[in-house]
Amino acid sequence: MIKSLSLSKNAIQLFLICSAMIGVSFSYGDFYLFHLFLLMIVSFWLYEFKEDGFKLNIKIFSEFNILILLIIFFWYLISLIWAPDFILGLKYIFYILCGITLLINIVQFSDSIGAINKLFRFLSYFFFIELIIGLFESFTFFRMPISSYSPLSINFGKEPINYSPFDNVIYYSMFNPPTGFHWNTNDLAICVSIALPFFLCSKRLSIKIFGVSAITTIIIMAASRAVFLGLILTFFLYLVFIKKRIGTLLLFWLVSFIFFWSMSVLRTSDNPRINEVANSVEAIRLYLKGEVDVGGSIEWRRQLVENGMNALSKSNGFGLGAGGTVANQQKIGPVAGRFTSMHNFWIEILVEGGILIAFLFLLLLTRIVVSLYKISKKSKSFDLKYYSQSLFLAVCAFVPSAIAASSTIYFLPMWIMFGFAIAVIQLDFKSNP
Repeated sequence: MIKSLSLSKNAIQLFLICSAMIGVSFSYGDFYLFHLFLLMIVSFWLYEFKEDGFKLNIKIFSEFNILILLIIFFWYLISLIWAPDFILGLKYIFYILCGITLLINIVQFSDSIGAINKLFRFLSYFFFIELIIGLFESFTFFRMPISSYSPLSINFGKEPINYSPFDNVIYYSMFNPPTGFHWNTNDLAICVSIALPFFLCSKRLSIKIFGVSAITTIIIMAASRAVFLGLILTFFLYLVFIKKRIGTLLLFWLVSFIFFWSMSVLRTSDNPRINEVANSVEAIRLYLKGEVDVGGSIEWRRQLVENGMNALSKSNGFGLGAGGTVANQQKIGPVAGRFTSMHNFWIEILVEGGILIAFLFLLLLTRIVVSLYKISKKSKSFDLKYYSQSLFLAVCAFVPSAIAASSTIYFLPMWIMFGFAIAVIQLDFKSNP
């Protein structure tokens, strides 16, 4: 009976993690398939708690990285006392609770190399499907039904967003920004940027070429500056820390310099086709630098950050509390008539959590990155070495990429990444106590 329950729990945990991968694509309104499996796994936990004589097993919470997350969670819970909007605060806490629950289930499930390989294999299947969908959305008129660009999303309790009054109409009419399993382009771009290192570090050349090409294409079609910077950072760290090919890196920068210099010269070419291509490359360069602001995103993001930092200053660095950034912006008034989310995850943590919570999150990131890098250098296990290398690059690239989203506090692939990373760190510790 106990063995049967254990198998059932493992199956539900696997379904929970996979449902987090597909996220909003299988949902109605605000209720995801993920939430259904979440309710099921919580029921299993409550049953185990009862069967153990109401004794709480806190072994998993002794892991330092998870302990930091629990401290952050309880601080946000306490912050409801002074949070400017109680309902928004509860909503924010629910997001964190879902994320931490997902993370803990990943760590519990990945208690051996075989288990983590199984999990990785299942997640890979779903991600491959998302890549194909993203490519179809980029180059055809195909749209996921649940997409901010799809008129069908209204049938799933969503409200399609009309971008034309706000954004660059020419851009959205010429290109088809992909959304994949996610509601918007930035979330998809962040998701694929997290997965990029797993292709880069693969020993199979065909997998590496396909993955890198497809992901780079999707990020470009998503037109996300922050994620594009994360892409460059991934390649840079891969060549310097993983492959240790400084010469290749220097050659890459030299070729890039010659390419952009050539395009700047050819902008004055009398050949109209050459001139058009050269000016297109120049437009991309200016866009990435922020000198061409599609949809005014730089301007309104700057305004959101300024409003948040002013509020943090008034709190004397203590923070506004859970959901405080949205509540503060709603009080001031939406930026550009529609934006209330911070659109910068790191500033969001600083403004809502204050200096102490921002420091704890920085400590968590640093510990994870350093631990993964050490494992990638010393591990004798091929699997642990591969996972640690990939996750080291993924977490590093996530730092700039996270700025692209309105918020990543409820971005489930982020919690999968952190859960996977902590699971790898724990497995290495078990094999090298």
